Amino acid sequence: MSDVSRDLVGKVALVVGGTRNQGAAFAENVAARGATTVITYLGDEHAAERTVKRLAEFGVSAEAVRSDATVSADVDALFEKVVAEHGKLDIVIHTPGAVIKKALVDFTDADFDHLINRNTRSAFNTLRASARHLADNGRYVVLSTTLTAIMTGAYGLYSGSKAAVERMVLAASKELGERGITVNAVAPGPIDDDFYRGAETPESIEAATHHSPRGRLGIPADIAPVVGWLVGDGAAWVSGQTIRANGAMF
Repeated sequence: MSDVSRDLVGKVALVVGGTRNQGAAFAENVAARGATTVITYLGDEHAAERTVKRLAEFGVSAEAVRSDATVSADVDALFEKVVAEHGKLDIVIHTPGAVIKKALVDFTDADFDHLINRNTRSAFNTLRASARHLADNGRYVVLSTTLTAIMTGAYGLYSGSKAAVERMVLAASKELGERGITVNAVAPGPIDDDFYRGAETPESIEAATHHSPRGRLGIPADIAPVVGWLVGDGAAWVSGQTIRANGAMF
């Protein structure tokens, strides 16, 4: 690779939920550019092992750590471990999330708790830990969703839980700006991966595809360059933003 493409040599990156789907694509992006890369997983150890092997092909140090982003003690221990082992932390990318499609009136307390824990609390935990542990001029990027711009129908509570994340991003960007740390969200549209297909029916997938001006759903490779740009030096003046990457679907 050229020197330009290896622009993250010397950086340490943590991809929370970086073993599959978009998370794995983000991890490959930073590893290919030379960053020492730590990924986390919750349950799929085999996927974590496969992804680490792929990252090592880029000639970087790579490891997988089991960690639950919804548990603050897990997150704090994770960040402390990364800094202790690698001396610093420059980049944090947060990907975990969950979808439940129901009208608000049909949501149970357990449904509400699940979405808030997976989408809002997990992002808060890593954002707070990033504020404490990121090096000056560091980068934090979290996945949101294009649906926060709609906020209706069966996605109402899901989009609401992600809208809270976008507001935390804005607040944190102002708090951390003095240290040169940027804080941003990327909001994809429907992405054709295991996560999306597990939450949708064949009919809804077909409808979303038909709605796309491109005639297809997004794929992780469509989103990875957007996240990759935000964690690089070229986006140093971009902070507090939600970048909507949806192929003009919404």
